[in-house]
This record gives sequence, structure tokens and C-alpha cells, in this order.
Amino acid sequence: MNRKQHQLMNLFTLTEKKKYSCEELSDLLQLGKRSITNYINEINSFLSGNDFEEIRLLPDNTYQLDVPLQELAKIRKKYFSQPLYEYHFSLDERITIIKLLLCKQNTVTTSDIMRSLDISKKTCLSDMKHVANDLAQQDIPFLSAAKGYSIDVNEVFRRDYLINSFHTFLNVLGDNSPFSEISGIDLWISQYFHLELLKDRIFPILLNWQRENQINIEGYQFYQLLWILVVAADRIRQGYPISAYPCASDYSTIQISENLCSHLEKVLDLSFPAAEVYFLASYIDGLSLTSLPQMPLGTIPSNTVIHTFLVNVSRDLKLKLANDTKLYTQLSAHIKSFFSILERNTTFDRNFYKELEEEYPLICRSVKNNLYILEHSFHRTYKENEAAFLVMHIAAAVSKILAERQDFKVLVVCDSGTAMASYLMNKLKYFCKIDDIVTVSSFELHNYLRRINPAPNLIISLYPIDGISIPMVIVSPGLPSSDLSRIQEKMYASKKDENNLLKKRYGYTSHQTSYKIEASNSILDPGQIALDFEADTWQDALQLGGNLLMEEGIVTQNYIDSIIRNVEINGPYFVFWPGIALAHANTSSKSIPFQASLIRLKHPVFFHNDLNDPVRYIFTFIASDTPENDDKIVSIIHLASSPTLFQHLDHSKTPQEAFEIIRRTERDI
Repeated sequence: MNRKQHQLMNLFTLTEKKKYSCEELSDLLQLGKRSITNYINEINSFLSGNDFEEIRLLPDNTYQLDVPLQELAKIRKKYFSQPLYEYHFSLDERITIIKLLLCKQNTVTTSDIMRSLDISKKTCLSDMKHVANDLAQQDIPFLSAAKGYSIDVNEVFRRDYLINSFHTFLNVLGDNSPFSEISGIDLWISQYFHLELLKDRIFPILLNWQRENQINIEGYQFYQLLWILVVAADRIRQGYPISAYPCASDYSTIQISENLCSHLEKVLDLSFPAAEVYFLASYIDGLSLTSLPQMPLGTIPSNTVIHTFLVNVSRDLKLKLANDTKLYTQLSAHIKSFFSILERNTTFDRNFYKELEEEYPLICRSVKNNLYILEHSFHRTYKENEAAFLVMHIAAAVSKILAERQDFKVLVVCDSGTAMASYLMNKLKYFCKIDDIVTVSSFELHNYLRRINPAPNLIISLYPIDGISIPMVIVSPGLPSSDLSRIQEKMYASKKDENNLLKKRYGYTSHQTSYKIEASNSILDPGQIALDFEADTWQDALQLGGNLLMEEGIVTQNYIDSIIRNVEINGPYFVFWPGIALAHANTSSKSIPFQASLIRLKHPVFFHNDLNDPVRYIFTFIASDTPENDDKIVSIIHLASSPTLFQHLDHSKTPQEAFEIIRRTERDI
């Protein structure tokens, strides 16, 4: 299978009776209709060959795989056990997989790597040099001998790295998200670790254990515990149990850990010594995220919280990050799956926040300034190394935007004639991949720099030039490899300097961050706006805001009750800005379009939010979890966080007047 086939199969098998039009599939997978048809035919060949129902084309021109939920699991298990014969791993992916092999196997041979990655011996040996350099930079002892390769780390380190990797490359439910770009590592992990087989065996054990101990674990935490058990069972079966681990948990946690291990021993025919019980207990300790009756991610609509975080960061950096679907998807999966496991802080990367702070100071500052949104909503405090992962997600998105928009200009100063200038230009284009190159003589240089805007990123000259502030590389006429290396280093230093690039953008690109909303597509209409309601408590205020939607038949009283109940359980998780609330709750329906109301209170109410009380304006909205609704949610967040909107709304006399103010603000956002 290839990536697109994998995504297509995910779309049809992750939920029961899923229907898609060809246009929807084309948009989701970025494929032409002919390719969609060909891939569906190939999948149907597999389905019919294994006695499964095929994907059918219905009279309304939609495709559907109409099979029971249990059958979907069988299809996935069979389909994703096929070889990855068309998938080609990148260098970074191969390095990551080799690290996983080094943790899974105490000794890894060249043959193991070649077989696992389907690569040649030459590529394998080349990759191992990169792996060795990478591990050396992180102070991981790496050993190469006649028998193979190994790392000198303890068993706990191996376990933690494998578990963290599962959380990194598999989504919260342990499968690949059909809407995100597949890395290939997720496919490799699923097959190499036999996840489907182990999940099928360990799943019922975990369910029975929960019932016996009256434990209710949230979905993403359930899978976190599943990966812990998968790795532990795999390592014990290989003959590498944990021989010593401190008993740091309390007695009750030790008891339920021991109970779980005894269930595993019976079904898997493995022995879990005391050290394994203590190791498992240390992870079970991490599952208790809060003393609140329910876990925040179970009741709080996390998508709005994460979107709000991204909107604030976008404004700080003056870059259009809030509508970056890939960034949101990856950040959301990371926050959910790493919610407690990062506290263990045992990955190949150690103490890297300071390095990120040096390289991305503006991003680090923005993430740190806006962490309160995640912390107050999810009831946890982020440590530096946890925040570092958020910075890395943001930095990757920023780098992508800047790389797309940055033209790297090189100025060659040459007085040796057109032949030499042509030689230098062609060599730079070929070896350094520079397309924007201009040559001038030393006599023209200063006049040229006064005329040109923007200035070149780099000057390459055959001799030193005084009075120039632009980065410069002095080269020999033949442009030997040593000179080319220095040029590439300068280029990298310039391109990676996100801090300077962002500062430059502040002066002339703030208009690029606008989020235009057509007037006809306004988030609100006058009938969903009410002014100067009176409420004695925050509960009364939320009821009034919900009533506007309930009168239109958009929501029921149950939805309003769920908003109030969530605040009682989790606190005012949606009071993100001073005086403004964005009331909402999760909805089980997948087909509710975005709808919102706005009320202005005559007298503000207190939500017991130290930063943002009292609240005068309350947006109330409902939306199912779809990409289209996500865009509307981002839009209402931009509106609710507008620094000027509410100054104008304070003076509005009627809902129609308030609506016109909102429309103008939407156009200017």
C-alpha cells in the first residue's frame, strides 16, 4: 500500500457506515477523481479477495462501506498487516526507526536494519553514521561491534523511549489520523510491534481490570496504559524484564498495579516480577491528572481551547498560524496523548528548552505567555520540557511559512569579467541551490545597495570589502568545496534565524495575518444578539445566552445544562479574555452546523476567574467536530479576542446596531 491508499482505507474504516462523495475524497486526499476511483478499485480487490463487503457507489454518487463495526476491525487488521512495499522512508524517518530498533533490541545487526527498512547495505551504513552523530550530540553511549550496534542505556530508558514514541507517532486512539499526512513511522510501528494482535489480547484485560477496581480511565489515557503494557509484554517476552525499580508509589496504587499484572500473567503466560509491578505503578500514578471528579479532556471541548491558544500565538508572531490545519491537528494530538506521560521526561532529547529559547526566542516567549490558556482550562502546569514540545510544533509551522515566503538573495562582487562572474553564478546555482543571484563590480557595489530593496541576504566576494553590514563570505576564484561549505553554513544561519525574520516581518507584513470573513457569512445575525440582560449569577447568564439558541430550535436545555455542569466540574474554562466568555460544551452529534449567540449583561457576573472576571459579554455556540465548523470556531475566537470590538459594542443601542459593529470588525480582523 502507499500513503494515499492508507488514508483512504482509514476514512472508510475508522467509523461505521461512512459515506463520502468523490469531491470530498478528492479534497481530503489531494487526489484527482481518476486516482480516487483507481484506489477504491484496488481496495475493493483486496476486500473481495478476503470475503469482505466492497465499497459501493450509491445512486447519489457517494461511496460507502456498509459493514458492521466489528467487521471494520477485521478489515483493518487484515489490510494493515500487508507489507509497506510502496512506502519509501525519508532519512529522518529511517534515523527514528533505527533508534526504535536500538531500544527494542539490545543488539541490532545491519541485516536487521536492511530488512526492517527495505534498504541497501550502503544506505544502512550511511544512515548509521547519522544515527551515531545524533546519539553523540545527546550523550547517548553508542556501541558498534562485529555483532552489531547497541546503545548503553538501562531498561527503563528503553521502555520510556518506546512508549513516548508510540504517543508521538500514533494518535490518541492508536490509529493513524486519516486527515493528516502519514509519516510512515506509524505504519512501521503498527506492523513491527504487532500492535493489532497485542491490542486484541490486552484490551479485554484492561476492561476487566477497570471493572474489578472500579476505575474509569479516559480514552486517551486508556491507550497510554495500553502502550505501556504492550511494550512491557514485548520486552519481557524477549527476556529483558526490569530487574530493579524503586517502590515510590503508595500502597493502593501498588495493589491495583499488582492486580493488573496478575491478569496479564494468566492471559499472556508471562511472569511480572515485583520491579515490573513498581514500574507499572509509577505510570498509573501519572494517570491521576487532577483531583476533580472528571478528567478535563473528557468534558472540555479541547479544540476551542487549543484554537484559542493558536490565535493568541498567531497574533504575537504576526503569522497566519491559527488556520493551519496540520499544525492544529498535530498540536491537538500531542496535547491529548502526552498529557501526563511527559512528566517522566525520559526521551532521547534532554534539556533542549534552553536551545530552543536561544534559536526561537520570540516563539518561546509567545508560548510561555499563552500557556495560561492551556493550564487554566486543563488544570495542569507545564514544565519547561513540556512547553518545549509545544514550541517545536509552532517553530515547525513558522519555519514552513517563512521558507515559503522568503526569497534568499545573493550578491556576487566580481571585478574579473563576465566569464568569472558566470562561472561563480553557475556553481552557486548548482551546488548551493541559489536561484536569485546578481553580480556587480566593486565600483557599482555601494550604489547598487542604496538602490536595491530589500537588501541581499548574503554577499560573496573575492576580496574583503569594508563598510558592509550584510553577511559576507570571501572566496577563492575557483570556489573550492571548503568555500561552498562556508557559504552553505551562512545560508543556514540566515534562514534559521527566525527571530530576525519575524522582526523584519513586523515592519511590513502585518496585513498578511488578516482573516477576512464575508459579510454574508457573518457568525451572528441580529436575532441572535441581545443587549442588557439582567442576571444574578453566572449560571443565570449562561442560561440566558443559551435561551437565544434554544428559541431557534438550535440547542436543547440539555446542552445548556452541560455547559453549566462543565463549569461546576472544571471551572470557567472558556473565560479566556477580560470580561468575555465563550460558552460551549462537547456535542455527541456529528452533523450540527456552527451556530452562535451573543448577550451583553446589564451588570457583569463573576465566574470565579481571577484573571478575567467580571464578565459582561457572553458568546454561546454549538458546533460538531468538523473542519468546516473548526473554521467558524477560529473566526469566533478572533472576534471574541478583538482588542477594539467591545469598546464599540459598549455604546450600541440595539441588536441591529451591535450586528453592524460586529460585521465591520469581522471585515477588519
